[in-house]
Amino acid sequence: MDTSLMPKVFSSHHSWYIATLSSIQNRNLIYTYSNVVHGFSATFSNEELEEFQTMPGFVSSIRDVPVTLDTTHTPEFLHLNSFHGAWPASHYGEGVIVGVVDSGIWPESESFRDDGMAEVPSKWRGECMMGTSFNSSMCNKKLIGARYFNNGLLANNPNLTILVNSSRDTDGHGTHTSSIAAGNYVDGASYFGYAKGLARGMAPLAHVAMYKALWPEGGYASDVIAAIDQAIEDGVDILSLSLGQDGLTLYEDPIAIASFAAMEKGIFVASSAGNSVLHIKVFTMAFRGY
Repeated sequence: MDTSLMPKVFSSHHSWYIATLSSIQNRNLIYTYSNVVHGFSATFSNEELEEFQTMPGFVSSIRDVPVTLDTTHTPEFLHLNSFHGAWPASHYGEGVIVGVVDSGIWPESESFRDDGMAEVPSKWRGECMMGTSFNSSMCNKKLIGARYFNNGLLANNPNLTILVNSSRDTDGHGTHTSSIAAGNYVDGASYFGYAKGLARGMAPLAHVAMYKALWPEGGYASDVIAAIDQAIEDGVDILSLSLGQDGLTLYEDPIAIASFAAMEKGIFVASSAGNSVLHIKVFTMAFRGY
């Protein structure tokens, strides 16, 4: 939406969107976005969308689409060394807040103990939301925030029942990716007794904030960009995204657009390029073209 056309009678863009939508139908607003874009997500029929596109302030629309999870291998190819170079020079991420948008987190994992962690940065504005099998006491100086987003998923599946409606990870993917990004030191880690050793994330002294937007029941872009929007508001320094959509160019990908908005606000965004060589080649070509 073009906010320069917002009538002065409205106190905020949120109230403007609600009033505009109420002229079509008054029950379809899913999210209002404040940081990633000037806009919102809502449910429309084709006829309603055509009517809305004629209203003052309309710029463009993108259809909400499903999102899939990506994964990664351990980052040994970076040749990080514990004794010299980027790792010790960065103090292993001390004081940095890493926001992870994923399938949630298992707070009891040893990777999220707060042994040796610094205090939570004073700039932090996030929270630890309560939900199914998850309460605020599960956060600490390592896991400093946990939120969850599923309005878009429910709007696309009105009869869906979410079994674990909280930031708790029942899939394992979010716990996996967040521990890779910023897991604390864990002695004696192994795979069922094999390959015992010291496990640690890329930034073991960094703080973690989980934004659950991907669910066993599915996931949609509207929830992901709502999570990114909130992460910006909360004050993260880094966003980690191991998810994506296939077949979209960057300028038509709402997650890429939201990530660019985060970058403009000084947040470093680390995003996977998919789970295949083909995905990586496509994204490399796109960024070279840019």
